[in-house]
Amino acid sequence: MEPKAKQEGDIEKIDKFTGYQLPNKFKIVGLVLFIISFISVPVISIYLENNKYQDLYQRIGSTIAILSLLTIAISKEKVEDELIAKIRMQSYHYAVIATVLTYLTIPFINFIIISVFSSTLKMEGSEDIPILGFLLTIQILTFRKLKKAYYEE
Repeated sequence: MEPKAKQEGDIEKIDKFTGYQLPNKFKIVGLVLFIISFISVPVISIYLENNKYQDLYQRIGSTIAILSLLTIAISKEKVEDELIAKIRMQSYHYAVIATVLTYLTIPFINFIIISVFSSTLKMEGSEDIPILGFLLTIQILTFRKLKKAYYEE
């Protein structure tokens, strides 16, 4: 296979994978699921307080809430054009930056608040930092692969 043909094949595969979007009607499905799961998490903690599966049910409710937000995020708009695609990419970009900064600063804010009100100092960090590292690594590798494929086109 020629290098140029291989690169075009890579670009098509990446476009097929990254360009996937759900139909617009899935925004409503995602919104309904989000509302149901958002309401169900506190209801579960109130009514199943002493149930041994309470944590499992809360995790399921939280997972459905996140998946429903993902469904809304990857659903098409009624009118999809280049401007919408650019806005979508910018919003993903800002969301990733805000998430990383939030996850990195929350432990320090908690530490400051605890140190003001307590004599016991303990730094509690987020357990999701490896996931953020993985997310950023995938973004960097994908960006480099796309950049190489498009510039060598």
